[in-house]
Amino acid sequence: MALTGWHFEQLPDAYVQQTLQSMQRSVESAASEIETVHGVDPTKRELLTKSVSDIVNLLAEAQNQVAHGDHDTLRTIMQLHDAVDRLSLTSGTRRST
Repeated sequence: MALTGWHFEQLPDAYVQQTLQSMQRSVESAASEIETVHGVDPTKRELLTKSVSDIVNLLAEAQNQVAHGDHDTLRTIMQLHDAVDRLSLTSGTRRST
């Protein structure tokens, strides 16, 4: 992930900011699609929506860290991985690692 490379000072700020913004737009787009899907159990929809919201918030936090030159991003990286894993479990698909 771009944030990990930035954490280790292997990627430039501008590239990581652009990547995080692109990811956030993609996740927000997916979130709006979740709302339009019919026939999804309300509890499952709520879990999906929460997982997506968590990811959007963490991407915003990561962008803020990059903007402020805060390379101490390990907590954010771990939380993003956890949120993506929760989303994969909630949606019925597993992410391969």
